[in-house]
Amino acid sequence: MSNYCITLKPVYSQTVPTPEGVKLPEDWSLSWHQAATLEALRNYDVVFNTAMTGDGKSLAAYLHAMTSRISTLAMYPTNELARDQEKQVHNYKDKFQPKHDPQIYRLNAAILEDFIITNKLPTKQSGLINLSNQAEILLTNPDIFHYIHDFRYLRRYKKGDKLKGENADKLFRKIDDNYNLFIFDEFHVFSSPQVASIFNAILLIKHTTTPGKKFLFLSATPSELLQEFLTRSGISYKIINPVSQNAYCFSPTNDNWRQISQSITLNFPKGLEPSMRSSYDWLQENAKSVILKFFQDYPHSKGAIILNSIAAVKKLKSYFEEIFEPLGFKVRENTGLTGETEKAESVAEADLLLGTSTIDVGVDFRINFLVFEGADAGNFIQRFGRIGRHPGFPIYQAYALVPQFIVERLFEVESHPLRDGENYDRVTFTEAIRLHYPFVNEFRQYPKRWGAIQSACMHQELKPLSSQYPETATNFKEDVENAFDVNIWHKYKQITQCLETSKKNKKIIEEARSFRGSSQLDCAIYDATNPNEAEHERFKIYNLPGILSNFIFEWMNKAEFMRQAEAFGVNTTRIQETLCCLRLTGYRDVREDWRFYYPEDISEIAALGKVHVLQGLEIYQPHGSGINRISDAVSNRGLVCFISDRDRTYLRAKLGLPIHFQAYPLADKYSSSDRRLPPYTIAFGKSALLLETLLWYWKPKKNEGWIC
Repeated sequence: MSNYCITLKPVYSQTVPTPEGVKLPEDWSLSWHQAATLEALRNYDVVFNTAMTGDGKSLAAYLHAMTSRISTLAMYPTNELARDQEKQVHNYKDKFQPKHDPQIYRLNAAILEDFIITNKLPTKQSGLINLSNQAEILLTNPDIFHYIHDFRYLRRYKKGDKLKGENADKLFRKIDDNYNLFIFDEFHVFSSPQVASIFNAILLIKHTTTPGKKFLFLSATPSELLQEFLTRSGISYKIINPVSQNAYCFSPTNDNWRQISQSITLNFPKGLEPSMRSSYDWLQENAKSVILKFFQDYPHSKGAIILNSIAAVKKLKSYFEEIFEPLGFKVRENTGLTGETEKAESVAEADLLLGTSTIDVGVDFRINFLVFEGADAGNFIQRFGRIGRHPGFPIYQAYALVPQFIVERLFEVESHPLRDGENYDRVTFTEAIRLHYPFVNEFRQYPKRWGAIQSACMHQELKPLSSQYPETATNFKEDVENAFDVNIWHKYKQITQCLETSKKNKKIIEEARSFRGSSQLDCAIYDATNPNEAEHERFKIYNLPGILSNFIFEWMNKAEFMRQAEAFGVNTTRIQETLCCLRLTGYRDVREDWRFYYPEDISEIAALGKVHVLQGLEIYQPHGSGINRISDAVSNRGLVCFISDRDRTYLRAKLGLPIHFQAYPLADKYSSSDRRLPPYTIAFGKSALLLETLLWYWKPKKNEGWIC
């Protein structure tokens, strides 16, 4: 199998004189975008920095904190990125030596739990307040930020039909008063539900705190949806775009340019199918002749393989260990199922690192060899950005494992943008990838349909606070209505109608208010596949569909699972809420064929085209220890879902659903014996709301405005 091959030119970023009043470490200079971001944050409410990967967006973000006493709350989409950025911020502090000596902390759910236990605090709320009072720079995730501003972590109780307890501003106001700059890194990895949630939080902060709060979004592709919402609600914003300002070049003419990316040879293997197995087979076939040979030809090289499937990474790790480690090369993994110790050490230790989306985003790799899958244009660009960030290697080489039809679009069909053997600048190449990859749905109608449900719930919380915040509820309502093009009172009616139909439907409203979605199908697992993993790190959480497709497993009694976890000091709070407990013993060579099954006629529910809380769902799988008990656990749980009478393949192609969209085949009692793809599709949780948003237009309904 041959390759197409192109060369990406090196990239240089324009440097500028140091702004007045800013003191930099010796021999440092600022890129144009860093100085422009510093200036924009003084004059605008919201700033988008779209600098290229490797051009120092992190310094642009923390320059204020290092040169002025600007307290900063930063949000990162993955724990891995937050861990990486924590090291970076400490490095800035060492270099800048700020006089006010800002304290730097990192926070996620696990760290918060440990902090509460260690300090003997009564609640998560007290833990959050305590931490934010100590940390002038706090690195966390957008999930915690969202739940703070959705009035979670409050002590409340029901008295009759009314909710009593702490006021809605008990927590969010204290957090927001502690920080002046809110940073959202790699925000392009999120979809419209998260955009709506963060926008709701921005409005809440705007209308309840002192003026002057700033919001900085770091993303090569800023959200057009968020820009629209900001414009409609009268919030000022500025886009810092080095490309449009000619602040990048590819062959510098003077000393005012700093190299930020090396020249890279990029190969496109021909003939790959659009399946996970195709990439897996290519890696096995080329492990010695291509990958090992590169490491032998270029000693001291560092490389990464980034794939879509955790199971593929797990299986390939063993395969590459057998080939590489006898020759002195270290092979490591970094996935959602990798223990925290190995995750933390893997990037620094590995000669060859195998990973998934956990290392897609922002991690500052020092590698000169990369193999990656690109699920969509954004994913391709993100992963390709991992290589060439640092000098010091004699050559930089990458392999893009993409389906043949994309290779044909790029190199073969009429008006193809790339030619074998040619050189391209990064801007031209990135645009070619964006234009020739298949469409991926952005779910632009979600904020109007479901994001405003959260807005209405927030408005309801603000109304009783009129004495502390005069006009806030009214102003918040007006901004939401302008931004989302909705009527808040209509959303109130939708919520009321939904809850009056069935008490179970409260789960649907909770789903709309969640950030990334609930964990209805999460299972607690004991991972017995890695004998070198610390015992306490073998207790993990993973989603049931992924387990059924890829893993060999055994049923475990939940009480016994909990007892074992507690014996090793594992916090069992999340385990208690899981669907079931399983022991992972291995990985399937071939993805298992399984489906969801409903033992009655599902056609009427599918015809309604609404989100439901469905009980009685089962699982059909030919193999798997404990599958009947797993099916019982699923059957007993009321699941927020949406059912379509179109099959999954059709919906994915027609609607441009993302690769990890949670939509699965569904059969009922009238189609269970059909060996073809089941005729129905079922989506769960947040994916159910997203799919409903797309499909409710297809079928006329008497109450087409209602959500459930």
